[in-house]
Amino acid sequence: MLKHLSLPLLLCIPAVAQADNLRVVVDIPPLHSLTTQVMGETGTPELLTKPGTSPHNHALRPSEAQRLQSADMVIWLGPDLSPWLAEAIHEMAPNAASLPLLKAEGTTLLAQRGAHHHDHDHGDEEHAHEEEHDDHDHEGHDHEEHADDDHEGEERHDTHAWLSPDNAVVWLAVIAEDLAKKDPANAEAYRANAAEAAKAITAQSAEIEARLKPLSEREFLTAHDAYQYFEVRFGLTSHAAITDSEDQDAGPAHLREVLENSPGLGCFVTETTTSPATIKLVSETLDIPHVVIDPLGRDIPLGADNYSALLNNFADGFEKCLTPR
Repeated sequence: MLKHLSLPLLLCIPAVAQADNLRVVVDIPPLHSLTTQVMGETGTPELLTKPGTSPHNHALRPSEAQRLQSADMVIWLGPDLSPWLAEAIHEMAPNAASLPLLKAEGTTLLAQRGAHHHDHDHGDEEHAHEEEHDDHDHEGHDHEEHADDDHEGEERHDTHAWLSPDNAVVWLAVIAEDLAKKDPANAEAYRANAAEAAKAITAQSAEIEARLKPLSEREFLTAHDAYQYFEVRFGLTSHAAITDSEDQDAGPAHLREVLENSPGLGCFVTETTTSPATIKLVSETLDIPHVVIDPLGRDIPLGADNYSALLNNFADGFEKCLTPR
């Protein structure tokens, strides 16, 4: 009991205050999980939209708009993934601190590949770009004004960057520092929580690497090119994707080309949104199983354990996909 502790020992125990007045809103479940881990006992972040909502295009419901309007901080991937949210933050939460993690210093971004046969160069330096940002002041809406800066000829990045556990480790520290700015009383708690969570992700990544390393030579087909960050981190090889977007059906010419040039694949990796007709056609034509691996973990419960469970789902799915039958 505390009454038996000496004063010097009591002074060594970090105080954790309830940041009840700090309202933090997060855009997708994996980032909500990382933020939950950083906040720990100081408070609970809110998920802006319900699980399963596409981050690419969305019309805010009244309850979601109210959530955004009352936010002190918005933690999100950024306008490249969710241009609609950039506009919403600008209009509904102009005074909230905005933390677009794709723009955070230290984030590794990969070039968008699209639906084509890939060059199988894991971690090729020409495909990976570490974004450096000297000004890490996310107060207000400084970043949102760039939401429509898609200049012609400019390299487009793959926005599924949360599927790199190395990025997650970077973001934990970034989230902690931004929370510390808004809530200095709990700064040390945020930093300690982030460091502990980073250790856990690093250890989990090593375990996944050991599981998947024996399967790195086998290729697979994907419905949508959403898995590149996980592939690069763990040495996996995607043969091709049949569509550029989860919202598109495969074009007949491209699908025919893929099916004609895809021998000996381990499986067809699909999402919850992949059409049953496409799954049936590809699986039966190539005589391969299909494995559902959802990049957003729609069926995983929200909370601190969500991100770890998402990584495990990926590891389980690819292990099932690539293990010879």
